[in-house]
Amino acid sequence: MRVLVFGAGVIGTIYGYAWAQAGAAVTHYVRPSRRTDFERGIQLRLLDGRSPRPREIVDQYRPRVVDVLTRQDDYDFYIVCVRHYQVDSVLPVLQAGLGNGDVVFFTGNWAGFRSIEQVLPRERYLWGFPVAGGGYRADGVLDGALLREIHLGEVDGQLRPRVQQLSDLCQRAGLAVDVQENIRHWLWVHFAINSGVIGAAAKAGGAAQLLGSLPRLRDAVLAGRDALSVCAARGVDVRAFRDAAAFAQPAWVGALAVWFLMKRDKAARKIMETHTALDDLKAIYRDVLHTADELGLAVPHYRALDPYLAAFRPVAAV
Repeated sequence: MRVLVFGAGVIGTIYGYAWAQAGAAVTHYVRPSRRTDFERGIQLRLLDGRSPRPREIVDQYRPRVVDVLTRQDDYDFYIVCVRHYQVDSVLPVLQAGLGNGDVVFFTGNWAGFRSIEQVLPRERYLWGFPVAGGGYRADGVLDGALLREIHLGEVDGQLRPRVQQLSDLCQRAGLAVDVQENIRHWLWVHFAINSGVIGAAAKAGGAAQLLGSLPRLRDAVLAGRDALSVCAARGVDVRAFRDAAAFAQPAWVGALAVWFLMKRDKAARKIMETHTALDDLKAIYRDVLHTADELGLAVPHYRALDPYLAAFRPVAAV
C-alpha cells in the first residue's frame, strides 16, 4: 500500500513511522524548508503503548519525502496530519494535486465539514483521529507516545471498502481500529473533553500538575461538563459516547476515575505531558468558548479557566 502523509509534525511522523514499519510505502509531503531535516532523519524516542506493557522505542526514521504533489502520483491514501485549524489551508494543495486515492483527515474537528465539501465530495474523503502525541525536544528528538487505538469514520456513516483497507494497514501496524457510526459527533465530544482538560491544565500550571491533583482534575471534570453541554446544544447525544461518562458523574468521582486512568496508562499520560504547542491548546479551548457564546450558553466553570490559559506558558520537553 502506498501512503502519502501530508504533514511533517509529531502525529504525521509517529504514524508514518508505524505504518512504514508495518510494510507500507510511506512518503511524506513536506514544505521545502523541512525536506532537508527529514532526509537527514528524525530521531524518535517513543513510549509504545500498542502492547499491554508499554516499551520504549529509540530509533531514527528516514522516510521518503516530496515537496511537490501532482495528480500523476499514485497513492492509495493521502493522510492529512495537520492541526484542526490548518485543514482549510491544505485544501487548495489537495485540489490541485490529488490523484486517485482517498483523503483521510487525521485530526480533530469542531467546525464541521462544509469547507471541505466545497472542494471534495464525501466519496473522496473520510475522517480519522490519532491517539498519539508528543513534542520535539531542544536537541531535535521527537519525544512522544503512541497508543494502540485509533478512530475512523465516514462522514455520512456509509462504510465503504476503504475503511476496511485502512483498518487492515493499521492492524498490521499493531493498531486497533474503532470505527464510529457518527464520526462528526464523536469528534465534537472528544474536542470538547480535551478543551476542558486544557483549561484545567493551564490553571494547574501544566499537564503533570493537573494529573497529580484531584482538586485540579475536578476543575477539568466541571469544565468538560460545560463543554459537553455545548455539544448537546449542537444536537449531540452526549450520553451515547463512553468517553463522556466520567463527566456525568459527581465531579469528585469523575476526577478520581481520571486520576486512576492516568496513573495506570503511562503512554496516555506522556501524550498529555509532552503536548506543549500553545497555539494549538489555545485554539481548541477558544473554539469551544466561541461556540458557547454564539449559542448563548453560560458555561461558568469553563469560562473561569480562560484567564489562566491566557497567562499559561507550558514547559517544553528537554
